[in-house]
Amino acid sequence: MATDTGGPAGSAGPLSLEAGAELERILERLEERMVALEAAMRAPQFPLWLHDLRETRESWFGLVDPGGQDPTLERT
Repeated sequence: MATDTGGPAGSAGPLSLEAGAELERILERLEERMVALEAAMRAPQFPLWLHDLRETRESWFGLVDPGGQDPTLERT
């Protein structure tokens, strides 16, 4: 996964090498979690998994673009 680790949108400057590496690890773990949760949506516990998936997506998008908005429309 190619992620720009030059710093969050609106930040004062680039991230340190360690901070950029940590952000990259966090984003990779969250992406893996989203994939696992999407697979779990086929399980009988779908409502619980869907809630967890939404929270994970919110965290991921908050780290990638703190001032942005999740481009996925909320389903009711």
